Amino acid sequence: MWEREGFIQSQGLRLRYLEKGQGKAVVLLHGFGDCARVWEFVLPYLGDRGRFIALDQRGHGLSDRADLQSYSTFDFVQDLHALLETLGLDEVCLVGHSMGGRNAIVYAALHPQRVKKLVVIDYGPELSAKGRRRIVRALRERGDVFRLEDMAKALIEENPRLTLQKAFLYLEKVTRPLGDGLHSWLCDNRLFEQMRKGKRVLRDIDLKEFLSRVKVPILLIRGKESDLLDEEGVDAFLKSAPNTELREIHGAGHAVPVDNPEELARVLLEFIG
Repeated sequence: MWEREGFIQSQGLRLRYLEKGQGKAVVLLHGFGDCARVWEFVLPYLGDRGRFIALDQRGHGLSDRADLQSYSTFDFVQDLHALLETLGLDEVCLVGHSMGGRNAIVYAALHPQRVKKLVVIDYGPELSAKGRRRIVRALRERGDVFRLEDMAKALIEENPRLTLQKAFLYLEKVTRPLGDGLHSWLCDNRLFEQMRKGKRVLRDIDLKEFLSRVKVPILLIRGKESDLLDEEGVDAFLKSAPNTELREIHGAGHAVPVDNPEELARVLLEFIG
């Protein structure tokens, strides 16, 4: 599916990226706990409309783990800058889901000359308490070591839009085998543990401040059934960035790239042009 795999260096870490296609550069940033391969749900529907580059952000996928104090928003943003510098990309469309959306917003605010358009998927400066509680509860109920069958059932219980087949396909992308039928996440488990303890992991900035500084066209995509970005969260986003176009994806919760990748791809391509 991907045509090329590469690695970059950023702050002493080795980070992996995957890419496919030629032409206008579209950089894809996954959400917390995911990895670059999650975009494989969307990629078949994007066709040959650009050069799509997906980064395993620090602590995720096959990229290096960082010191626990080195997971700040600005660390993630520096990694993105290193990717663009290494690949010689002067003008890109940034697409970020959840945590990746936050990182994309901050990068677009700090490096306006490098970003042509910005797409944020189901994230904003204000997230609902209901959605945050659901995520923390799920993390507390899940283990760091598990059998795929058990975890697939747990994922479906949390997200009923998943089929068993899609749950297994998702797990194949974001876990690694340990032997004896056991698997673990392809993510720094210390981040999960911090969230289980109720700490404000990866939420260390006032996003409104940066969102208001973004001058390029913005597309905010919300999962119609999302419990994390509710109507109040959308309003807060639009007030901070009035130049934003809002689109909602039916049949999708917070996990938009997994829940309805075909519709997401269609909306992305309309905006990217």
